[in-house]
Amino acid sequence: MSEAGSDGPDGPDGTADPADGMADVADETADAATGPANAAGGPADAQQGRLADVRSRLAPLVSTWPRRVGVGIVALVAFLGILYLTGVLGAPSAGLEDRGDWGNVTDERTEIVTTIWVNNPNPVGVSLGERLTAEYDIYMNDVRVATGSKTGISVPPGESTTQLRTDLLNEQLPAWWVAFVRANETIDLDVNGTVTVDAIRPFRHPVGANQTILEDRRPVIGALSAAANGTNGTYARSVDTGRLGDSLTDGTDLGGGGDGSVTVGYEVERGWATWGPVTEEETTALIHLQVHNPGDVPVPAAPDGVDVTIDTNDVRLFEAGTEAMSVRRLGPDAVIQPGETRTVTVAVTMQNERVDEWFTSHVRADRGPGVEATAVSAGFQIRFELPGIGETFRLPADSPFTYDCKFGTAILVDDQDTETTCGEGVRPAGDGVTGATDVATKSTR
Repeated sequence: MSEAGSDGPDGPDGTADPADGMADVADETADAATGPANAAGGPADAQQGRLADVRSRLAPLVSTWPRRVGVGIVALVAFLGILYLTGVLGAPSAGLEDRGDWGNVTDERTEIVTTIWVNNPNPVGVSLGERLTAEYDIYMNDVRVATGSKTGISVPPGESTTQLRTDLLNEQLPAWWVAFVRANETIDLDVNGTVTVDAIRPFRHPVGANQTILEDRRPVIGALSAAANGTNGTYARSVDTGRLGDSLTDGTDLGGGGDGSVTVGYEVERGWATWGPVTEEETTALIHLQVHNPGDVPVPAAPDGVDVTIDTNDVRLFEAGTEAMSVRRLGPDAVIQPGETRTVTVAVTMQNERVDEWFTSHVRADRGPGVEATAVSAGFQIRFELPGIGETFRLPADSPFTYDCKFGTAILVDDQDTETTCGEGVRPAGDGVTGATDVATKSTR
């Protein structure tokens, strides 16, 4: 049998042809298996010789396997490349399906869910593991308030969507508030992302959206403006001339009316508010009052106290009293002469420590008038002391003027109404507004 296995034809180069070698190996293997039965008791060296002959014939075939495997891999890659170039196979494309929705929102965390679409033009699905990655950031007024990524995305044939989930960076909200106030309460929203596919032909596909919200609408400072404007009216009293000190009369004999009295007081013609300096810790509001003196004697121009509040969805966003007040461009002894009108500007500094609490309430449906909606209530009262006669004028007289309004945004809510009812010239109907207006236009004694 060993002679029959060694008589096969050789290849053109004199070496054993691999195909014939496989046949010979099969024959020899069979001979090795049946040899003991056909030649029982034969010499041991005959069997060893046949095994050595089998090993010698396997060696040339085994030595060619790496080359054959390598050639096969190259051929497969080349075949896939041809399919890709001819359009049979293609790289997935991607885009932004939904810039985001508010997910699970609690007092502790605010979840954002962003959806991207991926189109796979291939007839089979793709599961690229770490090779398909989606990354994205959400910016408001150039402050990054959310960031996230997702890897290992499986893509079925055709178009599909995948959701990316992340939490709002609450620690970034004070920085955003600074930018928001400096931008006149305009929100510039940018959603930027990249889908990366590391395939035969790697590609990076940018996705994104941008939007401008509340452009120059100023709902927060507008509410405070309306509250300041709610002090308009005349606040005057008749005072016996005998009570007037030299600080008010400048030593001049006023004579007074037939009953020996004169009129003392203030008339607020208009009030409004603007933003002053703002940092991540503090925000300063400037409250301006155009004040006329309707009386017979000079009155102090610098106020002695103020009460300012701004509530947003029942969150006391700002609160400031006399200790946080400073008077701009007026000395302590400045006066408003009878018939004179002066602009009195008061700076009020408030802490920003509850901005994140307000924003959480703004995006929760159960905390305000809706998702991404805020009900604003602004209160304002100012106080003037007339030490010469021992009188105090509070404007309005009984309690702070309260102004209520609301505004909405469309940061992540689709088709949201972004109108605002807040503003200096807007007076929403309400018992608080009507009552405060009546007080403001009433002369008191």
